[in-house]
Amino acid sequence: MFSAGSPSPPTCSLAVGNWEASVGRIRAPGSRPGPAASRQKRHPAEWAPVGLGSHSLRSVPLVFDRGLWLCRGADSPAPTAQPCSPNSHAAPGPREPGRAWTDPGMWGYLSLLPMCLAFWAIAGIWTVFSLAVVNKAVNLTDGFPYISVCGNVPPQSCIFSQVLNIGAASAAWICILRYYQLRDWGVRKWHNQVILWTGLLCALGTSIVGNFQEKNQRATHLTGAFLAFFVGIVYFWLQLFLSWRMKNLPQPGAPWIGPLRLVLCSACFILEVAMVVLHSWSMRSVSAICEWVAAMLLFILFGLLAVDFSRLDGCTLCLQPGSGSLRPPPDSPTSLHVQL
Repeated sequence: MFSAGSPSPPTCSLAVGNWEASVGRIRAPGSRPGPAASRQKRHPAEWAPVGLGSHSLRSVPLVFDRGLWLCRGADSPAPTAQPCSPNSHAAPGPREPGRAWTDPGMWGYLSLLPMCLAFWAIAGIWTVFSLAVVNKAVNLTDGFPYISVCGNVPPQSCIFSQVLNIGAASAAWICILRYYQLRDWGVRKWHNQVILWTGLLCALGTSIVGNFQEKNQRATHLTGAFLAFFVGIVYFWLQLFLSWRMKNLPQPGAPWIGPLRLVLCSACFILEVAMVVLHSWSMRSVSAICEWVAAMLLFILFGLLAVDFSRLDGCTLCLQPGSGSLRPPPDSPTSLHVQL
């Protein structure tokens, strides 16, 4: 416990088994206070590990009057974390000398989400294609079908909807995580929000494509396809442009990851334009092939975000009570910590 007028930093006692340690907000060497910390004259926004016997505490967030996101990175010099308040846009702290972002190491569990999305979507739509061929819903002798044509008739239409709905939810969650990662890297708020909204619109369009079949709601289906394909590729172009403009942004992964993304984005955009032009020229089979390849490239681009998430050890969401809600007892913190 601590008193409001005490000049010492707020601390609490944490008991684990037979061990007990005093945990507080400690400034790590080389860190700088964030805006929220400087306004409230608290200790700077940087968490340092505190020894606990022969162990150490990875990150113990203490929040007394504000909600915040606590993002933990696995590539930090020590098992530390940075509290990221919603209004904080400070540049990332100094990197440990000799420590590169391409260092090998254990990938965090968050990196599995983009990989699972890519595998789920690619396997799912090819399963729908196989069922459509087996059930004779499409005839390959008449030409190669569009993705939507394969998902027009039950039972493959039901699987098609389920695959795209789960994929859309996963894509939206990936875009949100990417937003907070870019924010912690010092990206400006409005730049980051534009990227976030293009990604969310892509996820929304994917869900629309899965739920509004082309033969039943053609206009709605085409609107969803535009959001999924064209707005989706804008999402990745914006991130490439951002990494080119901000040279100080971290570049996780091997040096060839950036050029690979540039090639994939260029190829995907060319295929999408060719898909529309060839469809207008009544070259439906070639246009459908361009659509399938463009969809595969989009899934691969989402999967490559696993490289960026590989250095994330986890994240914690702190819920802040509203101004009109009942106040908790003085002895309890005002925020609920949810480990993600």
